[in-house]
Formats: sequence, C-alpha cells, structure tokens
Amino acid sequence: MAMAKDIEALKINHPQLADFSAANHCDVDGLYISYAFRTHRPEGRAGWAGGVPNPNDDGVWFTIDLHDPDSMAQLHTQPLTEDLRLGRMKVTFLILQGAQTSNIYEALREILEKHGVRGPHPP
Repeated sequence: MAMAKDIEALKINHPQLADFSAANHCDVDGLYISYAFRTHRPEGRAGWAGGVPNPNDDGVWFTIDLHDPDSMAQLHTQPLTEDLRLGRMKVTFLILQGAQTSNIYEALREILEKHGVRGPHPP
C-alpha cells in the first residue's frame, strides 16, 4: 500500500494519474497495483499489449504485480520483460503510455526501487 500511496503522490505532476487512488487501485491481498486512464480496447496488437487496455494519446495503463517466481500465470510468463525482484518474489511491471502524456516510467521505477525492487534497467 505504501508503494501505491507514493504513486498517488505523483498526480501533482502527471495528469494521466488524475484518477489514481491507492485505495482503489492497489490489491494488498493479491499483491498488485493496476491502473487504466483514458484507454480503449487493443486494436491488432500482438503479445501482452494485445490483451490489456491501450491508452489514448492522453492516457496510460500499467500494472505492478508481485508473485511467486514459479508462477505459470500468463501475465507472469511474458518474454522480454525485466527480471525484477522484491526479496524472493518476482515483480512484473508493464506500462503503456499515450503519445501526448508526460512519461511516468522513470518515476514509477524510482518508487519500485525505493520500496526494495531490484533488477536491471532497460538499455
């Protein structure tokens, strides 16, 4: 929940987080945060991006999911994702951002790192 509260604090500088609420978008029992703002159904995209809401130009979609490293759930077996860890848990962090939004990827990565998530940075 602390991670979600830190994301909520980003609303000041990122209008695409206007509707984000730690209470509404964080599932403490399920160990995930999921948020969609101004999105639409995917149109002809392959891979995981074809199965999640796609952002309009002013929108965003992201999920942060902690799970057992041996999980075979479809979300947890996506190729070409970063190998992020929090203790013994694996962390899936996926994000799609609209072309006309401020980039929140680095701000979210900083929050993950602040809360102990470790792993490689993208090239």
